[in-house]
Amino acid sequence: MQGGSIARRYWWLLGGLVLLGLALRIAGAQGALWLDEAWSAKQAHDAGTPLGVFLNINHDNNHHLNSLWMQFVGFDAAPPLARALSIVTGTAAILIAALIGARRHLALGLITGLLFAVSPALVTFGSEARGYAPMVLALLVAILLIDRWLAGEAERSPATALAIAFFLGAFSQLTMFFGFCALAGWVFFALWKRDGLKPAILGSFRLFLPSAITLGLVVAIILGAAAAHTGFKFGRYDPYNTMELLHGVSEMVQYILGFPIVSIWWFAAIPALVVLAPSAGVTRIAFHRLAILAFPLALALLRSGNVAHPRYYLLVGIALLILVAELIWLGWRAGGWKRWLAGAALATITAASLVLDMDLAINRRGDVGAAIRAMQARAPQGATLILDREPGIATLEAAAAAAHYPLKVQLADCTAAPFFFADRFKGEEPPAAIALCGARFMPIAGARAHGMSGTHWTLYQRQP
Repeated sequence: MQGGSIARRYWWLLGGLVLLGLALRIAGAQGALWLDEAWSAKQAHDAGTPLGVFLNINHDNNHHLNSLWMQFVGFDAAPPLARALSIVTGTAAILIAALIGARRHLALGLITGLLFAVSPALVTFGSEARGYAPMVLALLVAILLIDRWLAGEAERSPATALAIAFFLGAFSQLTMFFGFCALAGWVFFALWKRDGLKPAILGSFRLFLPSAITLGLVVAIILGAAAAHTGFKFGRYDPYNTMELLHGVSEMVQYILGFPIVSIWWFAAIPALVVLAPSAGVTRIAFHRLAILAFPLALALLRSGNVAHPRYYLLVGIALLILVAELIWLGWRAGGWKRWLAGAALATITAASLVLDMDLAINRRGDVGAAIRAMQARAPQGATLILDREPGIATLEAAAAAAHYPLKVQLADCTAAPFFFADRFKGEEPPAAIALCGARFMPIAGARAHGMSGTHWTLYQRQP
């Protein structure tokens, strides 16, 4: 009877955490689509058909399952509807993460669920129209399946289920390939330690062969479509830089745990956690070593490009969150000063994360919809707008479509444009005034984006 009461209490508490995570993601999903989302929506709209999503876009900004959803709801969909796939999958990920933790103890399940519910990085990805949230859900499902199989609790091999998870995860976001490498390595090292080298090789091969085939199919579809058209395109490609890699990993670590002060010195603390984890009693240590340490090191050795982007390291963030949750639970169970330290760590991470989550809900990624509303107030029947660089086109078109506001966006001809729009990335500042076509444009609205998403922007109006 007592065990049933504990189980009911656990599910009630877990349900509360899931609802908290859902509320945070819905709150973060307000405001117009930001740059990457808007281009995803435009590309999906221009592709025309679901088949066109796979054959015609050929761009790293195309997260296929997300593009299919955005095509389904339409280019003029309200932003929360356009982001609904991420909201649902991001919320479901909380439940799967809690189940992973609960495999060791119900309390650990609740701690893991809480961290996944409030993590600012996961709230951000779970409230924007991109493929990261579905990918995280697929990765967590794969972790849960493998954990059960390694413990001998699976009634049958999860090879087929894993193949489906990796297939859907890769078509959500291609960084799922990094997750495949980490999980396959985890299984190999766990079997090697338990059964020896030959059984580890054979067991890993049997378990992951269907997944490797499906991932090969994903690559074939993407590269085949690109070869049939104009090749695969990148929105931006930056050569390898070690300091940028450290900055990208550090920013992911900080936003996954709720601390927004960007410093590469954060990265120095992460290897220490992974090294100390086995002596503290943490499980899945091979996975943590591969995902948190070996993955960034491999990028450095391969001198991969675009290493400055924090989203590149979502695998690091997921593994770290699972690791931190288990360390907190182990500290709490140990009692004494370790319990006080664990409680303080959990309270600090939760409070800091909620502060950033609320900032996301208020800032709305520098909501470009405010620019549309400013033009509506001055030109209710529609307007013509000029901007100084191409990336902002999709952002404005998507915001205007969602608001059902007639807006003509152009790059060159300023003679008939009463408005000018300047969007700027972090570290860039907009001009105080614009001089074009013998006229002067002065700022009338603007916003600065906070957090992991969004761009700064300023709207100018032509002066008499």
